Amino acid sequence: MLTVVEIRRLGVDDIPECMKLITDRGWTWTPEQWELMLTLGPGLGAFDGGQILGTALSTPYPEAQAISGVLVGTWAERRGVGTALMSNILDISPTPVSVLYATSMGEPLYARLGFHPVGATAEYSGQYTGPAVGVTRPAAISDISALVALDHVVSGYTRPQFWESVLDPATPYTVRMSDVGVIATRPNPVGFTIGPIIAPSASVACDMIADVAACSGQFRAGQVRVDTDNADVGAFLVERGLEKRTGGCSLMVRGAAHVPGNRSRYFAPASHALG
Repeated sequence: MLTVVEIRRLGVDDIPECMKLITDRGWTWTPEQWELMLTLGPGLGAFDGGQILGTALSTPYPEAQAISGVLVGTWAERRGVGTALMSNILDISPTPVSVLYATSMGEPLYARLGFHPVGATAEYSGQYTGPAVGVTRPAAISDISALVALDHVVSGYTRPQFWESVLDPATPYTVRMSDVGVIATRPNPVGFTIGPIIAPSASVACDMIADVAACSGQFRAGQVRVDTDNADVGAFLVERGLEKRTGGCSLMVRGAAHVPGNRSRYFAPASHALG
């Protein structure tokens, strides 16, 4: 039975408490990621006597809300915290459509709340080997309109605030463009994660990955991570030294038959959190 004193909106001052959940569950989110997420949308936290029990985040787009950061501390298991947080976060957006990436642990809860799977990503990570191809250039603030339009067609989301945030010189993201696509990276505790990857084909996506992954040595431990649902991209990554990890995440949706956009051109999400 749930004995939560308070479910309330999260602020940046709560990030140190949120990071306790990250450590507890072995996630790789950084404080900077929490700050970005709380800039892009509301987050809820469950607290008991000042102790954090769990979190849930919503990133609202006109087409759907992306739900993420659903974390419950091991010290708060079997108290209904996850269900309570999800029930509240589902009501926070005016759009009836919600999407999320679920781990195997969370999938049963989301299924009970009306989500159904429509896809899945596999994680590839390791030391990348191979040269850059030279098909991309750094994106600039002047590219925002083109990025927003391309992203909308492919991901199905209208999210100018996201692109403004990741093109800010102070952001940990890097964004590169080609004539036909876009790719971005963000640091993680052992290197960097690539995503989104928007391209017209798997071969172009692989060329773009080569451009950003070839510089992995400048990052701590040089580890590259890509979450993709495309077998050809996965095979390319394995050929270049990455390993396919166990687990992965299921893409789930509630309130619609499928996720929006032309997902055949979406080779990696902006992040599992952002859809």
